[in-house]
Amino acid sequence: MLSQFAQRRNADSEWALLLLVGFALIAVVLLIGILFLLTLHKALARCRPRNRTMEPAMVWLNLIPLFNLVWQFITVIRVAESLKQEFRSRGWSRRGVDYGYGVGIAACALGFGGWIPVIGPLLSLGSLICGIVYWVKIAGFSGRLARGAYYYDDDEDDEDDEDGRPRRRRDEDDEDDDDDRPRRRRRYEDEDDRPRRRRD
Repeated sequence: MLSQFAQRRNADSEWALLLLVGFALIAVVLLIGILFLLTLHKALARCRPRNRTMEPAMVWLNLIPLFNLVWQFITVIRVAESLKQEFRSRGWSRRGVDYGYGVGIAACALGFGGWIPVIGPLLSLGSLICGIVYWVKIAGFSGRLARGAYYYDDDEDDEDDEDGRPRRRRDEDDEDDDDDRPRRRRRYEDEDDRPRRRRD
């Protein structure tokens, strides 16, 4: 009798431990998801309103079960479009940069295959890796928008300004190379008491 009670008590404790571990895993996954969506929210918030194709608060709709299966694709597409328009308006756009579109769509698509028998775990692992790469990319673009630093790459083409004129690359030491002789000449032209040659 005592042995049966002890066995039952051990079984109950094991179930309680399993439930505790399960809730802990769910909490960790939820926390990671919230941090990920917070990164997307910040990236959109740092884009000018006219350049956004999606409001920052709408990324939190990905927390809705089942609905997020479709909304995650829309989120990836619209975040990429918003970043592209923002970078272009700031004159930072580069040829060949998709702003996380490719790896983001891959992460979503591979996540769907996680339910397939046999190859499902492998596809889920691929989705996790692509998701991490996408997260890092978006965090990098968001940080660049926050810093507001101007940069050029070797393969970057000169963009045109909004009024159609080509933008000129300006080096850091351009100001030191400016010639101030026209400035001095203009100063004398504007003055009436310029030095005149004395006549004998």
